[in-house]
Amino acid sequence: MNYALKKALYNVIYCVAVIGIVLIVWSVAAAIVGSEFVLPDLKQTFSALGDILKNKTFWLGLRGTMLRSVIGFVISFALFFVLFFLSTAFDGFRKVVDPLISALRSMPSVAITLILALVVGGFGTPVVLGVLVIMPIMYSAARARTATVPKELSEICLLYGANKRKTFAALWFPCLASALPETLGTSFSYNIKAVIGAEILAQTADSLGMLMKIAQMYYETAMLIAFVAVSVVVAVICETALRGILKICLRKYSD
Repeated sequence: MNYALKKALYNVIYCVAVIGIVLIVWSVAAAIVGSEFVLPDLKQTFSALGDILKNKTFWLGLRGTMLRSVIGFVISFALFFVLFFLSTAFDGFRKVVDPLISALRSMPSVAITLILALVVGGFGTPVVLGVLVIMPIMYSAARARTATVPKELSEICLLYGANKRKTFAALWFPCLASALPETLGTSFSYNIKAVIGAEILAQTADSLGMLMKIAQMYYETAMLIAFVAVSVVVAVICETALRGILKICLRKYSD
């Protein structure tokens, strides 16, 4: 058995073990609580899961949430890439952008969501909040990665007459590329979480967040947990797929 297959097998075993432990703890906790309105048992939750998967409204909500997540992610990546290029090319630009990124990272998401709901409406709020949340994550991860590059290397590029674009392509991007699969994969799944949270507060139509809000309002706890479980599974699948695709596309830059 080769190393890659062995590693994949171990990952599957660990994943199954974790899921098993969670289900056991859940069953015990549900039996202790004894109320389906507080914590439904596994049978009730899986029954609710089956019901929502048959419901057209759920698929419309999932499509809407994923559309907003993808739009926000694409905008975030474009902004991050432009800011990262300019910060590596111009030291003065970096000194201005770095504090702004730090301020965005410490931003109270709930308060910003409420403000955005008044300004850009239900559809735009999750998109904008996703950008404000994950773009700083991307940028900070990139800056931390390239901070380990010796200053002498950039000076050598200048010595040999490389312009800003060539220096970025030859030095900064190769350094960054090996970290992109992990950074972008994690950012996308985190973006889904941020989008759903904003959908709940902004009461966005055709969204998982709104479906969760409705389930909570009517004390349909089993259905609420089922929606949460689906969102987690979708986020994990998207993160894993994106990370794998990027690893293949950027394999020549791998460490």
